[in-house]
Amino acid sequence: MKLIPKNWDNFQHYKHRSPPWIKLHKNLLDDMQFQRLPVASKALAPMLWLLASESNDGVIHRSPEEIAFRLRMTEKEVITAIKPLIDCGFFVEDSNMLASCLQDATTETEKRQRRVETETETPSGVSDSVFKDYLEVRKTKKAKWTQTALKGLIKEAEKAGMSLQEAMELCCARGWVGFKADWVKDQQKPKEDKSWMFTDQGIVAKANELGVHSMGLTYQQLKEKCIHVIAKRAAE
Repeated sequence: MKLIPKNWDNFQHYKHRSPPWIKLHKNLLDDMQFQRLPVASKALAPMLWLLASESNDGVIHRSPEEIAFRLRMTEKEVITAIKPLIDCGFFVEDSNMLASCLQDATTETEKRQRRVETETETPSGVSDSVFKDYLEVRKTKKAKWTQTALKGLIKEAEKAGMSLQEAMELCCARGWVGFKADWVKDQQKPKEDKSWMFTDQGIVAKANELGVHSMGLTYQQLKEKCIHVIAKRAAE
């Protein structure tokens, strides 16, 4: 990048060599255009004049990255602060490097903005109020909401046989930032009807259902065998 200060002769003391110091005119205090600059730009201007004093022609031949290093700033801070100085004519940029850097910075900012908007958009099939409550739960636990987190939640909700809204509602009720199908697996099992245990007819019917042979067994023994078979199958 090639930066040329406006009216450089007003700021240098020596004409033909790199000066050890520069002059700063107090008329800057009454320069309305300068005083209307962003604070960062006003702070950067004298630093750039000092850099310009290092060359005999007063021209800064440095990239934004090099200027950032010399001034102990970030490259983004330098680019953002230089632009108003150029727009108001305090410096002339005799290259297209700054425009390219600004375009890159703008593009990255737009990408981040689109990413934020996408991440905070209410998922399909979920009410705005439920999603807002769920995000609040995650916020209190300092868990960032991302597209990866959404995909994982959808996958686990499907495994549990629940809708995404139902999964989020459960997370809100229990203070969960995430969701696993295994966490509700036992709760979703239908309760087993054990009324068959209390009548002889019920025991025989259950034995027939399970394919348990009842010959030579008492009702009590048949019931115990049925219970054993049921437990064995549940463990498989």
